[in-house]
Amino acid sequence: MNQLKMPLTTFFKLTLPGLFVCALLPLAAPAQMDGTGWTPLAVRFDVQSPTNAPQNARYFFTNNIYHCLAYSNDCSFLPGNTTLSRTEMRFTPDFTHGEVQYQALMMAPAGENSYTIWQEHTGNAQSPRHGPVAIMLNWLAKDGGSIWNGFDENGELAKNLGGKWFQLNVEHNLATRTIRVWINQKLVATKRDNRATDYYFKTGVYQQRHYPASYRMETYITNSIQMWTRPATNQPAAKSS
Repeated sequence: MNQLKMPLTTFFKLTLPGLFVCALLPLAAPAQMDGTGWTPLAVRFDVQSPTNAPQNARYFFTNNIYHCLAYSNDCSFLPGNTTLSRTEMRFTPDFTHGEVQYQALMMAPAGENSYTIWQEHTGNAQSPRHGPVAIMLNWLAKDGGSIWNGFDENGELAKNLGGKWFQLNVEHNLATRTIRVWINQKLVATKRDNRATDYYFKTGVYQQRHYPASYRMETYITNSIQMWTRPATNQPAAKSS
């Protein structure tokens, strides 16, 4: 099994206006979850950022770390768009069949609140029919920094992660319509998709209305993002514990 090509620990510092981050990156992670047969996909993305600021004031790539930043009073990412502020990496191309898996090493600061750090979005043409999102992972300041499955009051997937690097894996089997989520190699969620046939992944910061948002919202992702695909099987995925 391939391993991420990064040292066991990597010390880094980021110094940006109003921000100082100093942390150790985690141990190298397994190449993928859920068995073998995966074929690597090229990792490509576009960046969506607020219209009221230059992109280089909201999106940074420093010391091999992607840093997505948004403020609660930022504009949307397109003129006339009615969604809240975001700085997100939108992965391309969309996928329409088989199984696809995403993996990244991520961090969000403790104390920042009410934004999406990762989502699987329905293809834009299918969003009006099926809804815009197949799954949404939200960051809240409560419980020491926690990740939630959408806005489900019982949907806390992990806690005490504020300021700590964690490994995220998400797998979507379009044959079984099943999405599974692992955090630090632990299966934490299994859910059905929304029955669309076109999807894409996004990560970064996307402000949410469900809880009061902090003024500053940010997500860090190491430059070790990986994606894979394999032919989908019709066998149901194992349920999360």
